[in-house]
Amino acid sequence: MFLYPSTAAPASTQELRVNPFVTIHELATKPDLSTNVDALRPERPTSLEGSTTLYRLRCFEVVVEEGGFKRATARLHTTQPALSYQIKRLEVELGAQLFYRKPGGVSPTEAGRLLYEHTQRVSAAVQRAKQAMTELSEGATGEVRIGTVNSIGIYFMPPLLWKMRERCPAAKLTVLYRDADDILDAMLANQLDVAILADPRTDRRLQYETLFQEEVSLVSGRSHPLFGCPSVSAKQLKNLDFVALSDHTPTGALIASYLDRLGVAVDPIVSTENVETVKRMVETGMGVAFLPDMVTEREVKEGPGRRLNRSRIEPPLTRRVVLVSWGEHASSRAVTAFVDEVRQANTTARQDAPPTSAETPR
Repeated sequence: MFLYPSTAAPASTQELRVNPFVTIHELATKPDLSTNVDALRPERPTSLEGSTTLYRLRCFEVVVEEGGFKRATARLHTTQPALSYQIKRLEVELGAQLFYRKPGGVSPTEAGRLLYEHTQRVSAAVQRAKQAMTELSEGATGEVRIGTVNSIGIYFMPPLLWKMRERCPAAKLTVLYRDADDILDAMLANQLDVAILADPRTDRRLQYETLFQEEVSLVSGRSHPLFGCPSVSAKQLKNLDFVALSDHTPTGALIASYLDRLGVAVDPIVSTENVETVKRMVETGMGVAFLPDMVTEREVKEGPGRRLNRSRIEPPLTRRVVLVSWGEHASSRAVTAFVDEVRQANTTARQDAPPTSAETPR
């Protein structure tokens, strides 16, 4: 049986003269001992932490807003003695009088007005926290850390990110641009949740899903002799000036291997990892280049503003655009929603895409 020491004389006519200890059973069964309860509690806590509860602050806030205890009890669904007790304990904890009692109600003291300002901010923060937890449980918020390479990030990702924003407006989307190997290293270091890459290296700890196969076409600028040629042979590629994607990138390595199989030796004028740089150099007439079709989609459209030409070569060169993730493991609802949007975007792109030449087996 738990015992509490009786430290003060009771206010009622009945006193605890014989037994210096009061049992919990006695406190529960003798109404006239209830006035001793406050005497059994410490008058002032040693720390505000754990004692000044959110509920007491809420009680205080409602009393201020209602201008009295009676009206506040209706909002708080409590009794006036219980509410008075909570305010009394709050005043003891803070060491300040919070209200002036007056006929017809109460008004906050200077300390009360100051506390009310802080309490409003606390209430707003609590409400935001509750809303965030609700949204998180519904999959509407959370951080999605995405890794990708320049060509995919610039030309494939923007519509996808916009769709994701419409679906989950509270989600935080972070996109990291690096080369493919660095992106995979970041995935394995748990710095990224998902990646969209072209022909990445494989790792058994990750899940790989091919989204689509994309042609990598030979492109030339308006001033180049090949501009307007719908197709070229491997023989015609010899002795051409090339602007090349670095073979340190998966797509650059894919192109180099393809040219090697065709028996075409290339000594590029410029080599870079940036597809946008390669495209601009081709537009100025520095040479021809192999570029993924998504990179040149606008520039090859027929019309007076057409700046680039695509020429077909047999066999065609393609690259795989791959979704890399952790599968079903450790995926938040926001990450799951993003992966779903990627798959939907891929399905829509396939339906809208014009027929392409046969894909090379990989």
